[in-house]
Amino acid sequence: MPLNADYILSREFAPVESVVTDRDVMFYALSIGLGRDPMDPWDLRYVFEKDLKVFPTMPIVIGHPGNWMTDPETGITRTMVVHGAQRLTTLRDLPVGATVITTNRVTGIWDKGDKGAVMDLVRETIDKATGALIARSESSVFCRADGGFGGPQGESHVFEPVPDRAADRSVEMPTDPNMALIYRLNNDRNPLHAEPAFAAKAGFPRPILHGLATYGVAAVAVAKTFPERAITSFEARFSKPVLPGETIAVDLWDEDGAVAFRARVGDKVVLDRGRAILS
Repeated sequence: MPLNADYILSREFAPVESVVTDRDVMFYALSIGLGRDPMDPWDLRYVFEKDLKVFPTMPIVIGHPGNWMTDPETGITRTMVVHGAQRLTTLRDLPVGATVITTNRVTGIWDKGDKGAVMDLVRETIDKATGALIARSESSVFCRADGGFGGPQGESHVFEPVPDRAADRSVEMPTDPNMALIYRLNNDRNPLHAEPAFAAKAGFPRPILHGLATYGVAAVAVAKTFPERAITSFEARFSKPVLPGETIAVDLWDEDGAVAFRARVGDKVVLDRGRAILS
């Protein structure tokens, strides 16, 4: 069955209410590699309840709409779906212990022919008590087997390339072999990240790390490099998968009012066209 763009675009998602607990905050931080050195006072702020801080990319794991892509009416080949790109704008910290409301919607589907289809999704999280917008997340999902359905061929956002010069600095970020098994408990239980047989069907030698885990690791690299500043916007395209246990090198370029970045494993670029806005 071909991808059913009309069905997907008309789909309505019920708002998701969540209470963000201190356990949730600490677990997310641990899942992206914070706390590897339990004596590091900078890391400890995110993984210990005393004076606990919320890491700024955490809104991407709040308000997940569920495993709706398994609905056969969508026509999506679930084994061939990977994350394509992610943009996050964080306006304020998630309130620990308070209720937040998250909405999800599919805003566009792009036909890339033999390469597949790209689906754009928007997620917004607000504070239930005040109605204030906390964060807006814009994701692109690459459905690698579902192109040729007759849809438009464009794209919704152009990601700027990193500068054509040597990076100003590079930060090495190790990952643990079980990182995907931990990260998937952030409401993303896609078996691609846990089940060897499923990963093999998708063409991978073993379960791969979530793109959003790699994204989080890159955000930690930026935050550690600029510890006195806060990330308010973070975006990147996912270019190659990371295998849990590999070391991610995050190359950084100082730009006017921003930090451009690219992440790689050896010579393999895994995140590209990255840009962080810091306040």
